[in-house]
Amino acid sequence: MELNLNIPDIVKQICHKFNAQGHQAFVVGGAIRDILLGRESPDYDIATDALPEKIASIFPDAIPYGNFGTMLLVRGDTKIEITPFRNDAPGRKPNYTFGGTIETDLARRDFTINSMAYDPLSGKLIDPFSGLDDLKARTIRCTGSTRRIWEDPLRALRAARFQAQLGFTIEPSTLYSLKAHASMLRTISRERIRDELVKLITSDHPFDGLVTLVVTGLLKYMIPELMEGMGMQHHNKPYDVLEHNLLACKYVKNSLHLRLAALLHDVGKPRCAAEGSNGLEFPDHHLKSAEMAKSILKNLRFDNKTINKVVLLIKHHMFKYLADSPISEARRLISKVGWENIYDLIELRKADRLASGFDEAVGPGLKKLIYDLEELKNEKSDYTIKDLDLSGKDLIEFLGIQPGPLVGKLLNILLEDVIENPKLNRREILLEIARKHLRGGSLCE
Repeated sequence: MELNLNIPDIVKQICHKFNAQGHQAFVVGGAIRDILLGRESPDYDIATDALPEKIASIFPDAIPYGNFGTMLLVRGDTKIEITPFRNDAPGRKPNYTFGGTIETDLARRDFTINSMAYDPLSGKLIDPFSGLDDLKARTIRCTGSTRRIWEDPLRALRAARFQAQLGFTIEPSTLYSLKAHASMLRTISRERIRDELVKLITSDHPFDGLVTLVVTGLLKYMIPELMEGMGMQHHNKPYDVLEHNLLACKYVKNSLHLRLAALLHDVGKPRCAAEGSNGLEFPDHHLKSAEMAKSILKNLRFDNKTINKVVLLIKHHMFKYLADSPISEARRLISKVGWENIYDLIELRKADRLASGFDEAVGPGLKKLIYDLEELKNEKSDYTIKDLDLSGKDLIEFLGIQPGPLVGKLLNILLEDVIENPKLNRREILLEIARKHLRGGSLCE
């Protein structure tokens, strides 16, 4: 079949250079899939019958990249990976054989929609596994046998990830294969699992991919703690704990830390569950969820910056703000999470509401908070103890008290007063407030 695909000139030039040296060169894999779908592709893969040494002689600036004889070329913002045809038996093995044809090379690939090749010089599309038909049918299907998935167990996650990215359906035999061998995911490193999870949840259809992870049992080998919520019903929500978490991930704004926070925001509920008068209740579940999220993200080898931000959002996601809350409550919330996190916290609350069955993401209390934040933008409001116009040393020096827990108690009381009324943040006023508390005898060491 001949097609006129929009391949960048630089990629065509690379293929032309191979052709001029007597070699075949085809654009393959995800780039062809994305072009056919009208999606942008910043990276391109080329498969060729040239061996690595020949690739290096044609392109002296190409550098070895990863496994399987791949060489990397960088042209501006475009990365081009060039890999020789492989002619060994399917499977991810350290020992591999170069050679064969473009057809034998395509036979080793994971899914039919990724098993097409295109010759940009002749316009010929090579599609031995009917990938174009599956692309039109929006179907994810194994190339050849369903064994293809478990040659590299990470392909199981790639199936769910492509579903999340493309909004496609996984063909039944392929879906069955995901479940039949889910336990093989144990052999994959946590870093590789993390990378696929990130791509999945930051896609356009994260809920679809996450549900596939659940029904195939793959999630059990990724984040088993989430599975504890399956079937655990809320008395005040139409969804169980697990589905509520998955839906929150679907509804929240698409950024990595927000998607992670939404996915894990109620992960601790099953371990806090207690029977109440109306059904199951989950006291302090936000604190347990924050604790568990930290452990889960560490296990998946996320960086500390991401972990800390996600944990902070989960820890505070149960904040209360009513339509008649005083503006000092907004100051208090900002003091806890900082301006850099307050709007993310609101986004998490909006997703939490939608995932709880509310028709509107913003209720009266959240509306008031957003309004109050606008009022506070022109004043210093993210107060912490270090922002007070005095220190613990000042309290010791001017009030004659001894170092110890009393100093910390006084500083926390003064902080609350300043959050309530920022005009009090002057040393002489704060010292007088501290004296009154000491005289009142309400504090003791």
